[in-house]
Amino acid sequence: MSGADAGRRDRQPRRSGRAFLLALCVTAVLAEPAAAQAPTFSAVGDTSGVPYTYATFIAQVMADHPIARQADLLAEDVRSQLRTAWGAFDPTLSATWDQKRFSGTNYYAYSDISLKIPTPIGSDLKVGFESARGTYIGSDRRTPDLGLLSVGMSVPLGQRLITDERRTALVQARAVRDAGEADRIAIYNGLLLNASRAYGAWYEQWRRAAIARDGVALARFRLEAVVNRVQNGESPPVDTVEASLEVQRREVTREEAEAAYFAAELALTAYLWDADGRPVELAPSVRPSLAGLDAAAEAPVDSAMVRAWLATARAANPSLRKVEADVRSASALRLLTAQQLIPFAEAGVYTLAARGESPDFLDTGVREDNYKASLEIKSPLLFLKERGRFGSAGARLDIRRVERDRLGREVENAVRIAANDLDVLRRIVSQQAGNVERSVLLRDAEQARFDNGESTLLVVNLRERAVLDEAARLAQLEARVAAARAALALAIGDPTRVPGLLAAP
Repeated sequence: MSGADAGRRDRQPRRSGRAFLLALCVTAVLAEPAAAQAPTFSAVGDTSGVPYTYATFIAQVMADHPIARQADLLAEDVRSQLRTAWGAFDPTLSATWDQKRFSGTNYYAYSDISLKIPTPIGSDLKVGFESARGTYIGSDRRTPDLGLLSVGMSVPLGQRLITDERRTALVQARAVRDAGEADRIAIYNGLLLNASRAYGAWYEQWRRAAIARDGVALARFRLEAVVNRVQNGESPPVDTVEASLEVQRREVTREEAEAAYFAAELALTAYLWDADGRPVELAPSVRPSLAGLDAAAEAPVDSAMVRAWLATARAANPSLRKVEADVRSASALRLLTAQQLIPFAEAGVYTLAARGESPDFLDTGVREDNYKASLEIKSPLLFLKERGRFGSAGARLDIRRVERDRLGREVENAVRIAANDLDVLRRIVSQQAGNVERSVLLRDAEQARFDNGESTLLVVNLRERAVLDEAARLAQLEARVAAARAALALAIGDPTRVPGLLAAP
């Protein structure tokens, strides 16, 4: 027997083994149900189920999420601090009574009632009643039998004339309130951004899972067609291996996509709460919706829109509002420390009248005969402590101003970047939708060539993989619209100014 005959005999069992493996592979795949007709690929996704729109989701999150409630409580806390500062202007009523009686002798009985009303200009209006009776009373404290009325005010003449501690505390409390409101908005906007990203991820993974299922259905249908062609002698048996491998490859992709969609759905559910503060589960029948994410339907971002957004950001951005509040607080403190470089001087003038009388307090003659006056002056000699406080307050104010200028530039850049990203995304979403359509045309053309025996199954599968990849890329871009809008709202500071974004704190 020749060597050639021996070689042919050695190769014959291997060809038989390959044929057996091919038959086994085809049998295993065909044992699963296949589509009776060619499945179609949808670029818009499954329309079954109840649509859960982006706007509905964001509105629910902003209304009931615990972080949003914490933000409201934070704002209430700083408003309480403002009420505390207003307490320095609360009118004060005071009364004292002092009596001494010994061995049947009434030594003295003093009564002093006064009402002090602080004013926003630094002066204090005072109304008083004094009564002094008894055997041993100092002549300077003696009053008419029915008591003595006094009406007057104390007026700062130097230090505390322009501002004082209580007015400064009120300005600082207002600044704290504004900073707290800015923090509340910042918390809302941060929640908005994170929730928008979660919805975008949910939408993207939902589309990817649907695309993967379409891919599996297409691959199974093609495998069945290839098996029929092999049985009819129109294609080589190896095409069944290529077709079955493609089915298994897409099954793996589908399993991964389903797992990713499950994780994204759970992440989205974490943002859902009811009005009573209880977590809410996502209904099984709901699905994401492209409504509110369709960037291609938006008007192009023009320079007028950007200018309007920049103007809004300068007034509404929480970071700028907070640093502006810090500037006001530091400026009030610097003014107070500047006042402390002036000697302290305060004058008090009070008109007196016996109880039961009705004198004309505006009568000059009456005032000249019945009054009480005081003058207090004090001042350090070197003002060492005061000059130190003034320098420290000035440095803090300069720091806040520099921070305000820096943040203003950053916010302006953030608005421009976010606006440009949204506009670019609008264009590339439209372009990517065209890429999906063109890739489908190429796949269909390649399928026609394969049916005519002018192409191979590998090329058809490659064309179809391109279709699936382009569709997944489109879903990713559509999902980015939610985060892009939220990023623009975050930079502007006012979600109501962003087109398509309906939620606002």
